[in-house]
Amino acid sequence: MKPLFLLGICFLAVFSLFDLSAQKAAGKRNPATGASKKTSEPQTVVYLVRHAEKAASNGNMTDDPDLSEAGQKRAEVLKTKFASAPVAALFATKYKRTQQTLQPLATTLKQTIQVYDARDFAGLSQKIKQEYAGKTVVVAGHSNTVLPLVEALGGKKPFAEIADHQYDYLFKVTLREGKEPQVDVQQYGEASVAPAN
Repeated sequence: MKPLFLLGICFLAVFSLFDLSAQKAAGKRNPATGASKKTSEPQTVVYLVRHAEKAASNGNMTDDPDLSEAGQKRAEVLKTKFASAPVAALFATKYKRTQQTLQPLATTLKQTIQVYDARDFAGLSQKIKQEYAGKTVVVAGHSNTVLPLVEALGGKKPFAEIADHQYDYLFKVTLREGKEPQVDVQQYGEASVAPAN
C-alpha cells in the first residue's frame, strides 16, 4: 500500500508542476491572464477645429472680423470640452476669429495661444511632432486649412472639404510611432445648419 501511496503522491506532484508550467506559458502568450506586463504606447493627440462663427464681414479683403454671438457660445462649449483635458499647447492663426475661438480655453488653462502661419502646414506639423510628442494639443484653423493640416500630420482627409456654413467639426488626429495616424471626426456645440436657398 505504501509504494502505491507514494507513487500517487509523486504523480500528483509532477502533474501539478506540469499544470503550473502550462499556466505560466499561457500567461506569457495571453496578456489578459495578467502573467505578462502591458506596455502603453506613447501617443500624440492633435485636435483641430475651424474657428467658430464669425461676425458679418464688410467685404474688405483685409477685414478681420470678431466672433459672432453664436461663435462666442461655441468657443465656450470648446472650453468646457477641454477644460479638464491634459492640453499642453494651443495654436491659432493671426486672425481674431481663430484666437477668440481658443481664448476661453486658454484663460481656463492659463496658457498663451501660440500663433502659427495659416499656410505653413508642414511647419506646424513638424513643431507639434518635435516639441509636443506624447502630448495633446488643440489647433484652430480655417475651413480651407484644417483638412490640409490633417494631411500634413500624416492622416487621411475624412472628406473633401468643409463647407462655409460648417463650424461644428472637431477632428482628432492620433499619432503613434510606427503606425498610420488615426483620424476621428466628432461634432461639438450646436449643429451647423446649411443656409436656405
